[in-house]
Amino acid sequence: MHLRSLLFLWICSTRLLDGGDRRWDGPRWERGRLRDVGEEPLSQHQTPTLMRMISTKDIYNQTSEQMLRELTSTKMILHWTLMLTVFILCEHVKGWNSSSDTVTVPEVTELQALDMWRLEVKWMMDQNEEQRNQTYEIQVGRSTNMDIVDSMNVSRGSLEAVHTLVWTSQLPLNCVDHSIRIRFISGASPPSSWSSWKTIYGEMNLAHNEIKMFPDDQVLREGSTVMFCCIYPKETHITSMFFSNTPYKVINISPQVKAIRVENIKATNSFGVNFYCDRNSDVSAYNFVTFPPEKPFDFRCETENMRHAYCLWKIHRAPNLEGDQRRKYTLQISDTKSVSCDVEDTDPASCRFDVIPHQITYNITLLVTNSLGQESETYTFSITDRVFPVPEHLKVTAGVFDSLVILQLNGSFKGLLLRCQTELEPGGIILDLDKNGSDSMQSYAFRLQHLKPSKLYSVRGRCAVQRNDWGRWTIQRQFITEPLVTIDLWGQIREHPNRTITLLWKTVSSDSESYISAYEVCVGYRNTERNVCRNVTQTQVELTREINMSNITVRAVIQSGLSEPAHITIPSAHTESMLREKRIMGNEKGFQLTWTRDSTATCGYTIEWCMLGIALPCNLQWRKVPANQTFLNLTAGDFKAGVQYAFEIYGCSAEGHRRHEKQIGYLKEQKPTQRPTLDSSPNITWSSVKLKWSFNEKDPSHAGFITGYVITILDYSDAGSDLSSFRESVDDPHSKSWTVGGLEEDRPYTFQLAACTSAGCGPETTATFRTRQNYYLLMVKVLVPLLVLIGFCVCLWSFRNLIRGFPEESAGFLHIKALDLDDLYEANKKICTLMIEDCEWCDVEILDVQPIPAEKEWLTCAEDPSCSFITPKVTLPSGHLTTDVWLATHLTNFSYVSSVQQDVPSEELKTEATNQESEILGFSSDYVTSVAT
Repeated sequence: MHLRSLLFLWICSTRLLDGGDRRWDGPRWERGRLRDVGEEPLSQHQTPTLMRMISTKDIYNQTSEQMLRELTSTKMILHWTLMLTVFILCEHVKGWNSSSDTVTVPEVTELQALDMWRLEVKWMMDQNEEQRNQTYEIQVGRSTNMDIVDSMNVSRGSLEAVHTLVWTSQLPLNCVDHSIRIRFISGASPPSSWSSWKTIYGEMNLAHNEIKMFPDDQVLREGSTVMFCCIYPKETHITSMFFSNTPYKVINISPQVKAIRVENIKATNSFGVNFYCDRNSDVSAYNFVTFPPEKPFDFRCETENMRHAYCLWKIHRAPNLEGDQRRKYTLQISDTKSVSCDVEDTDPASCRFDVIPHQITYNITLLVTNSLGQESETYTFSITDRVFPVPEHLKVTAGVFDSLVILQLNGSFKGLLLRCQTELEPGGIILDLDKNGSDSMQSYAFRLQHLKPSKLYSVRGRCAVQRNDWGRWTIQRQFITEPLVTIDLWGQIREHPNRTITLLWKTVSSDSESYISAYEVCVGYRNTERNVCRNVTQTQVELTREINMSNITVRAVIQSGLSEPAHITIPSAHTESMLREKRIMGNEKGFQLTWTRDSTATCGYTIEWCMLGIALPCNLQWRKVPANQTFLNLTAGDFKAGVQYAFEIYGCSAEGHRRHEKQIGYLKEQKPTQRPTLDSSPNITWSSVKLKWSFNEKDPSHAGFITGYVITILDYSDAGSDLSSFRESVDDPHSKSWTVGGLEEDRPYTFQLAACTSAGCGPETTATFRTRQNYYLLMVKVLVPLLVLIGFCVCLWSFRNLIRGFPEESAGFLHIKALDLDDLYEANKKICTLMIEDCEWCDVEILDVQPIPAEKEWLTCAEDPSCSFITPKVTLPSGHLTTDVWLATHLTNFSYVSSVQQDVPSEELKTEATNQESEILGFSSDYVTSVAT
């Protein structure tokens, strides 16, 4: 636009100079000048003034007269003014064109590897002119030679402050260096200069001694083309590398880096596929090849109990990887929470989540992810429309002509109307039952009628919420109807306190009470045809035993009449026999009873036991077995651990039932709950304690058979903090005393006594007793030293004459010559006394106490022979000098006196001996010549 304006101004100025009277028909160029359209060509003599002014050579060729005339004219002045204006505008246009030709170079701000394959580059661009879309050319270089491996043009919006591009490489980025540079491309101007290379370095630059292989332990996409590389420690020349044990031609990336290209790789199993650089090498890399997750189909959600919901879906292709590479499923529930699914390899797959209370509408999103991507599917539903109840339990109580079927539903169905249905086969009988739902366990009872006795049937059930589809059927339950009503009769005969017979019976059908109106009990007598009958409604009756009673018959009164009779024979002479009890032990399966065969038992055996153990009240139970069977297995569900059961086995004969064996035992023994009672007055000596206790080991209320006792003895030491203990076991449960020996005299001991079973020991009874003083040992300890002393005195008495004849010279040390203080140092040096610093150890207490002049006397008249040694009177100050120092000081002076006795006259020594001997213990000195160590 600027060039057109300048050109228009220049043409106007030319026309103005030429007179301006000619018509404008547009510009035309002729022989280097611009002329109007339609104007005749100018001759050489009609050269315009403009051309003459531009060309300096033409100006100088004109005559001086013409130049002066043109310069002085007004038209010439205007011409020069316009030319100057045109020149200035051209300079500005040139500046504009030059500035538009300069394009800013893009700046790469960041280059990073997102993973082994993806490279992210970010760059910035400053533009003077705003454009909606900006185009950039990007080049990717590889290795130090910057070999261009990819070049692309990308468009980005100018409003973006930072532009981003993610580039995917077929060769792992770890193999070699990768660099990127960018330049700006504009259609109106030439491309900008290239930016500087930005490089991300591979592992080829790291020092290593082994071959590195990439990729390794990676998940690759099925059908893709992947390059595998080997980085050698030094320059290597190879021709082939191996993928899945197949050789491939080597691509030379650099002297140290070699690669192969594998196209259209196939999916692998969970073990992956191998890749190695050399056939002779033991080093290889394993990778996994899989496919991106597929979108699930037939995705739906439902609930069976309004507490937990299930989402189901199907997949086109089963995943091929396991472990960390396995496909992951996640349920996002109404944007409130997410649930990770542990999906089994089933079709359809399912995932469970908890129903949110009071929430009706759900928006469920299923996310399927693996390392190659993600797929999702969404399902929105109302929870009340997707309720399909399924009974948790189906129970059948079989009868003779009918059976009771119970369906149990457990869920939160409050506010919903439920309908349940049963189907019986054979027969195809379908029964429906409607019921309002609740938040607790619900039972739906169906009575199946018109059945045949002892026939096999199968039944199943299902339920539904009103206006919803039916839930799935339960598993078919098979059952056999009961036979016709029969009675199992048993009787207990007691002689004490009264002669009574207790009759008990039960029917084979557990549901027979609905059809039995009464029971007929008939008593027969010997030697007569008289029978006494009466009807009762209970299943137990007590009769007074009469002498002539022979047999009792019980029959059930039902709609069809009387059932088959049950008989029991009363022995003519019933005597209680004392049987030896046999101990048995149950296990987790129950009791396995066995007994010896009774040759008189012709009609079988009856086993009787109490369901509540030995303790009353007793719910008597019995079981009958044929005569050829001597064992019976009782399931553990009917018994309790820690309860003693007594099993009495009766043999049946034509004369009635007689006791054959008695067995007692526990399903599982437990620790005792009772404590033994210790006698408070045991027999105690100075070294033993004989304990006595009382305990009923045969009490049937014990939790197990008592096998013995454990006595724990606790001994408290003199320190009071150390506690030692030891145990002694009493293996005889009938023993009620035990002597604990090896104790110390006059010491308290704590005894803990506990009864034990095979399951362990029970609570302990604790008592503390003190052993007696051993006076004999005390007398020995006193008399032995006394006798030794007496013997020593006797020995000294026998040598009394020898002591009297002891030479006087031997006691000369008692006569001490008086020394003056000047000779004291040399005397000390003679006897080689120890200095204080030479002592290795001493017990000396030094007190700064000024002695009283009256308490000491000095040696005087050292040069006067008439002077004698003056014995001072010593007073030991209380608290001023310790006993050890006092003795050490006097013993030192004693040695000093002994060393100088030869200088003292013997006469003086004799006269002073008696006094010195009496006062030697009180001798004191102010000078310590040696210290006892």
